[in-house]
Amino acid sequence: MSLLEPILLDRKLLDWLADPSDPALRAKVLKDLLEYPDDDPDLQAAKRLLPEQQWIKATLAGYNGDGTWEKRLYQKYRGTSWVMLHLSEIGAPEELPQIQGGVEYLLSNAKPISEVKGIERERYSQCTNGVYWHYPIACLTAHIATVLARYGHASQPITRAALATCRYLLDPEEGFRCFVIDQSLLPQCMMTVPKVLKAFLAIPKNLRTSEDMNFIQQLVRLLKKFHLYKYSAKDTVQWREWSMKSTSEERRSQKSHWREQGQVEPRKEKAGWLRFSFPLSYNSDLLEVLLLIGEVEPEVDEVITEGLSLLLEKRGKDGRWKMIGGLNGKMWANLDEKGKPSPWITYRALLALKQFGMLKTA
Repeated sequence: MSLLEPILLDRKLLDWLADPSDPALRAKVLKDLLEYPDDDPDLQAAKRLLPEQQWIKATLAGYNGDGTWEKRLYQKYRGTSWVMLHLSEIGAPEELPQIQGGVEYLLSNAKPISEVKGIERERYSQCTNGVYWHYPIACLTAHIATVLARYGHASQPITRAALATCRYLLDPEEGFRCFVIDQSLLPQCMMTVPKVLKAFLAIPKNLRTSEDMNFIQQLVRLLKKFHLYKYSAKDTVQWREWSMKSTSEERRSQKSHWREQGQVEPRKEKAGWLRFSFPLSYNSDLLEVLLLIGEVEPEVDEVITEGLSLLLEKRGKDGRWKMIGGLNGKMWANLDEKGKPSPWITYRALLALKQFGMLKTA
């Protein structure tokens, strides 16, 4: 049972969050924190203004007219896959022509997993029904599946095939198999777990199969196993020094030896996951993990209490959370100012608290 005390969403903080100058955030605050019904006039008015929200408008302005941004599928963080993910996070409406064009581009550029070449071909030899984009890795595949599911294509065969790729790559005890992590001391990639969980949660509840629901529970269990944010190897100094002088094949073949020497366990915190930002990169953070688990299992156990305590430690005396990390200067526009109290991160933090029964409204 949680020993944490619920916090109050007071009028001053609410007015700051629901400022009409940011209709995208206002719509989310009214809907998610205050539970306005979909037909509420204030909520509908905010949604009508979404295309004029500063970040959305600046991002849409980079559209090329052919379904792409930057004329590329993958370009951190101004290319099509990243732009579409971030637009879906902010709440850009499905009916916008840029969104429709982006969705069609993503659908038309999916590749069957059988087309994977080179050293990766063997990894996917038993995956007969998957697809991928650009790189055959779970994080990027999950990002695009999230976009497709959020914009009305959860049952589309390509979306389902993308989710099948993610499911295929999971090691139930360690995370996702990935050619990038092959070069690290870690056995598998935990950074990807929240991203794949987000993709499966983007499937409307009425469309989730029993297999989907079991997989969602599996991912939640895995996140809790690593205390939500503790998956970094215990000691990587010697590994880094050795790996700089070794080949890729040597690193892959010697990983198990290094792990047996006690270099990995017990895991330590992923420090970057405690520096909250939004929108996020391929990396997640503790706040996103809490939000995702809160959708599935809103019970407060010891692991969740630890996570919520860390979240509350980041809260300022004014009741607001700052943006510490972030992609400012890398996207088409900046959403909030780095180092300053962030309305978007504050909204997300309060929503996480609400999911676990720790938010009171005046």
